Amino acid sequence: MYKRLRSFFKSESDKLSKMTRKQKLGYIRDYYWLQISLTVIFLVLISFVVYRVRTTLSDHWFYLMLANTQEEAGTNSPLWKGYVEYSGYDLSEKLIEFNDESWFDYGKNKAAGNKYYEIFVGFTDAGILDAVTMEPDNLTSLGESGRLLDLNSEKCARLREKYGDRFLYAVPYDREYSTDPVPVGIDISDSILISKYHLYEGGCAIGIGAQSGHLEAVELFLDYILQKGSGSSPAA
Repeated sequence: MYKRLRSFFKSESDKLSKMTRKQKLGYIRDYYWLQISLTVIFLVLISFVVYRVRTTLSDHWFYLMLANTQEEAGTNSPLWKGYVEYSGYDLSEKLIEFNDESWFDYGKNKAAGNKYYEIFVGFTDAGILDAVTMEPDNLTSLGESGRLLDLNSEKCARLREKYGDRFLYAVPYDREYSTDPVPVGIDISDSILISKYHLYEGGCAIGIGAQSGHLEAVELFLDYILQKGSGSSPAA
């Protein structure tokens, strides 16, 4: 195969070396227009995908995954509309996404092969996912994976001050990180997710994606569902 390719390119090079510039352009146009067109289309598509991936983070004010609920709570739901109004974020600039279509139990077989868990992992590792809600026991199991933010971190000081008495703990699998329990979630069983929208039975909790860059939006969501004041968006 290598010899054939080498012979082909040498033959083409010899042909082109004997042509004028105008003849070369005509030859390439007549014999390679399809390959060139496909290459250009491929490069355009790749560039678009790379652009979309690189700009995804700036496309959202807040991305929330409401896992393991059969109730309607996604984007455009009453819950979503209430948060949009409460937060004051301008949706003409960036989006607020509520995803209520995920279902996985990390405590069972570490959710191996579950497509929803794989989406959670991809979105979390890419920094897209800001927060996830689910049952408290399920959330603390998920916290063992290291994909939920350690709420003891410096950037969580405001959350710790306001909601530290609600923290839920888990010992991470990565024992080099910690052999002691670390706070990975916040109990919100008394929030409107339960009392008004009935999303879960037996309580619920929220965890923050380990790579989230929108802690202000997470704090606003907590204030909203726990009915803390009227809301005040940093971007309003």
